[in-house]
Amino acid sequence: MKETKSLEVVIRYDGSTADAGHLNLYQAAESLDGIARVVNVVVHAFANQGEIRERLTAPEGAQTYLSAAKKGCFEESVTVVFGAEVVERIKPSVIVGNFWDFFTASISAAIGRDYDPNTPMVRKISEKNETFFEEIAEELENSLQRLHRPIKSQGAHTITFSRPYVRDMVTLDRDSLDYVSIREQEKDLTYWRGNVTKYNSLSGYGRVYLDEIGETIPFKIDRFKENVSAQRAAAASMSERVHEEAGKRRIGAYAVRNSSNTLKRLTIAEFKVEDE
Repeated sequence: MKETKSLEVVIRYDGSTADAGHLNLYQAAESLDGIARVVNVVVHAFANQGEIRERLTAPEGAQTYLSAAKKGCFEESVTVVFGAEVVERIKPSVIVGNFWDFFTASISAAIGRDYDPNTPMVRKISEKNETFFEEIAEELENSLQRLHRPIKSQGAHTITFSRPYVRDMVTLDRDSLDYVSIREQEKDLTYWRGNVTKYNSLSGYGRVYLDEIGETIPFKIDRFKENVSAQRAAAASMSERVHEEAGKRRIGAYAVRNSSNTLKRLTIAEFKVEDE
């Protein structure tokens, strides 16, 4: 009989009314909905070789369950059970460690924190597709906003994803709430000067260095499949940079900012050569 594998993801709320074992019912329900969506998206991607599925209600290759809450603290516990085929492909001895590395990398990317994967499997995913964790970060964004609801409403100060009997893996707080709380994409096109530093030609996601702010920002190409000129220009800019030809372009893009008005990412409509 082939082996399945289960693990627990503990979500702990700390501070304010959570320390007394209470959360506002509506806030708790919204946060739990966010937990379900975040866990299911990450578990599905982990179990299905990086496939990022939108509007996912249940992962394929694994099952997720809400376990009974413990007394004396405000915790939720989610049980993840990986199917036999997934366990056989990833290997029973490393699947739990690999999952937690993948999970931590995904959540960290989604809340704007640096994280260096420590398992060969997750490092390989990142090396094969340099924009993978930025792609999954965008998919998790709305769910993480809901998950943060008790922090936003001051029912808790922090929410922590913990690996039982090992350590706390990721902690959410006011800073992460600010990061995931985005405004609507700006309607007007703005032009920036910069060059592409990473680009995935299969998805249209990448990173671009902007001279105006001196930072590297994630981007995706607007109307990716039909926007062939932007696809080619992004690849050319990155290639020129690699070959020390600068690769500078005028970049027409729609800005997405967080609640503090900090530029979070760009939706790029077009690239122009500087002398155009």
